[in-house]
Formats: sequence, C-alpha cells, structure tokens
Amino acid sequence: IPYPMIHSAVLVRPPRRDSDDNIQAVYTEERALEGLIRIRCHHFLFVTLQCTDIRRLYDVFATVKHLACVGSLEQLYAFDYRSDAANDAKAVEYDAHAEFRRMGVGVAGGVGQHWRVSGINREFQLCATYPPVVAIPARISDTTLTYAARYRSKARLPVLSYLHPNGASMTRSSQPMVGLKQARSVQDEKLVEAIVATSEPTGMVPRFRNERNNIIIDARPTTNAVVNRAIGAG
Repeated sequence: IPYPMIHSAVLVRPPRRDSDDNIQAVYTEERALEGLIRIRCHHFLFVTLQCTDIRRLYDVFATVKHLACVGSLEQLYAFDYRSDAANDAKAVEYDAHAEFRRMGVGVAGGVGQHWRVSGINREFQLCATYPPVVAIPARISDTTLTYAARYRSKARLPVLSYLHPNGASMTRSSQPMVGLKQARSVQDEKLVEAIVATSEPTGMVPRFRNERNNIIIDARPTTNAVVNRAIGAG
C-alpha cells in the first residue's frame, strides 16, 4: 500500500497485566495479539496488522504515522528510499518474449497455439504507447494490423494482455473511431473476430453465438463515450 493512499491508522492497545511485584505492567504474547493497527485507505481498502511483540507493533504504527503524514513531496518514501541500483535493475528486468512463452503463446498444441508474437511495433511506428512486441491472433497478418490500428484511438489496437491456462484471454485496446457516421473497419472486425476464436480448439468462431461468452467492457463513463462519439471517436 503506498503511504499516500492511507487515509487513517488507528492503534488499538492490548489490555495490560500487572506483574507479580506490581512494579511494572507487562504484556504477555497472548495479550499482545489483542493489540492491532487498523489502516483505512482512500480507495476503501481496510487492513488489520497484529504482532506478538508489542514494541514492534508500536514501531510499525510510528513508522506509518511518520511516512503517511508528510508536508512535502520530498518527504515521501519514494524520495527517501535508497537501495542497491544494480540489484534493483536485475529485479525489474523484463523479457516480453519469455513472458509470452510462459503463457503459452505460439506453443504448438497448447492453449496459445492460435496466438503469435509480432514485432510490428519494434520502432514504435505503429503505436507510440505500445511495447515493441505484441501478441496477436496467429491468423492475422501484420498488414491487417496496420489498417486496423487506423481505426483505433492513438492506434491502440486490441492486443493480448493475459492468457489463462484454460485458453481464455484478456485483451486491451482504445476506443474505436466510430463517430456520428457509424464508421466501420473490416480489418478491425477481423481482428476482434480472430481474438474471439483463439479460445476455440479449431481456432474458428463457433457456429452458434451462445456457445461462448465473450465480453467487451467499456470502462469509460457514459458521458465520456457520448462526447467522444460526437467528436469522431467511439
């Protein structure tokens, strides 16, 4: 949880038990577990922390209080954190080809046999905000992708984001450039149809539409979608 996302943190102290000589109050391990920290975040996530060591519980609460209540950006944890740059660089190293292979993209006889990896965006000429390599249906050519991208806002055409072991896929794209004249793109429709067919063993769209559930989700507010259509988008 990023510290700026924390709305409030409440420390609930555990009940104390007096020692035999009644000089000091001590916390047993069982009683320490009754103490906790309740964290409430701005995005309605609630977290409860418990610890058998009451002193460590107090330390955690003090740390959260110090880092969550800052007076300037320079006091945020991202600016204060110092680490070994070499180890960090190794930890975040990402290989798109290896990740696609892990999901089974392009593996013959596997769930991703109807997908392939394309390097059409190697120089970011097709879409400036997409990675150099993307996963697309195997039966769609790079030429089709070039024309389909023209129908999408900022050329963000539908590409694979995640492939489940059962063959179901999740793809993302920007809005189609439909406009008030209800413009269409044959290449874009072929691309969407091919994506739907990738979960089929034959790689073809089912004859009856009720055989599969394919969901298209528009995450925009309705008002935004209507306004965008009026200015030539979708």
